[in-house]
Amino acid sequence: MKKETSVAVGMGIVFGLLFSFLVIANTQKNQSVSQKTTNQKTRPVTTEQQTTVQPIVISEPNDGAIITGASVLIKGKTDKNSFIVVQTQIKDMSFTTKSEDFEYNVPLALGENVIHISAYPKGSNGKIQEKELRVYYLGTK
Repeated sequence: MKKETSVAVGMGIVFGLLFSFLVIANTQKNQSVSQKTTNQKTRPVTTEQQTTVQPIVISEPNDGAIITGASVLIKGKTDKNSFIVVQTQIKDMSFTTKSEDFEYNVPLALGENVIHISAYPKGSNGKIQEKELRVYYLGTK
């Protein structure tokens, strides 16, 4: 029994060494092949142009303005062909600007109105611009 055990252990060591030698040799071969292919297939790196995005500017109304009418005209400036989303408690509206200047009439609810304006510039590289206005509609006297 002792003889069979020592033969089995010896064969296990021989097969283990043979297997590890083959794995190491194959790994070194694959590394040299991959280095050759990466040296041959180098591609020039292209960088995308950074586009500057004009921040959204709201000229009318001022934040915290008190409005006497049931609607307010929002005037502002952003990039040309931007997609504008205006959200209020009453209504959500969207439109695309044809020039840098835009204006849109927004209905108001009685009391405080939080108007959230988002501008999505044309193209996927543009950064979303957001503004929030608070205007107060006190009703007619």
